[in-house]
Amino acid sequence: MKDDPQTAKPMFDTEKKCEFERDPKTFIEKTIRDYVASSPANRLECFGGDPIFEPPIVGYADGDDPIFEQFKEVVHEDHLTPREILANSRTDVRGMEAPVAGAVSVVALALPYNKETLRVNALEKEGPSLRWNHTRWKGQEFNDELLRHVISVLEGIGIAAVAPDQTPYFRIVRPPEPLASTWSHRHMAFAAGLGTFSLNDGFITPKGIGVRCNSFVINAKLEPSGRPYAGHLANCAFYAKGTCGVCISRCPGNAISKEGHDKLQCLKVLHVHQKPWLEGEHGPGYIGTYAGCGLCQTGVPCATQIPGL
Repeated sequence: MKDDPQTAKPMFDTEKKCEFERDPKTFIEKTIRDYVASSPANRLECFGGDPIFEPPIVGYADGDDPIFEQFKEVVHEDHLTPREILANSRTDVRGMEAPVAGAVSVVALALPYNKETLRVNALEKEGPSLRWNHTRWKGQEFNDELLRHVISVLEGIGIAAVAPDQTPYFRIVRPPEPLASTWSHRHMAFAAGLGTFSLNDGFITPKGIGVRCNSFVINAKLEPSGRPYAGHLANCAFYAKGTCGVCISRCPGNAISKEGHDKLQCLKVLHVHQKPWLEGEHGPGYIGTYAGCGLCQTGVPCATQIPGL
């Protein structure tokens, strides 16, 4: 009896397996970048088909790096380590956790927003541009699709990989507990050497703060990128030199101050202050469960680069 083409697993690709074994990081990066460049999902259909994201930067971390245990204190006690998420996602037929043999690595990526999107949103004062709104929600759809594609390619050559936020083990921790999640892409990007945090809780990479972070776990040894910074706030001029703070004035709801980012106040900006954007008061076409904002990531010195320190 022939396999149902809808359910049959893809054939093992020997040629791609050899490519991976010769240079796994080059293989992974090419798979990611080719899909970013070619996928119709990475397009703003309502804005001339411009790309949502520019070519990404990619970093790597050892899945057993002690920093991942620290995230249980820094992010949330239920934050998963890379080895935990891989084990949880590989259960046997009895539903029991399957042990993970060998090396585990994290692959983190930061996808820069289209420069025109950043420019247009920098002109806004109270809520997001329509282009930013579409970038927020269409970009999320593409991010999910991108990782599904990469993981499918890896599984096609016999390499186990998992996108943690696409599993049942991912959850958003909401008030009354401090707002957090069980897998933070920004913290993965920090561990993988892609950048540091900022006054507004964003993530400043060599491509700036105008990026979307993503990450996945792979059951393979990948040489870590290293972390080329002294601390977790090193790329933010406010913390590094006591200068800047432009993101404070960019927030339309006073969710950012010299003391940092008030996450609950930020939620009020998104769901209360900017609700009229979804209701059409600032023009038609806004999508999603909230408008998107992004003002503190645009019109700031770190929008497209690490500011001069």
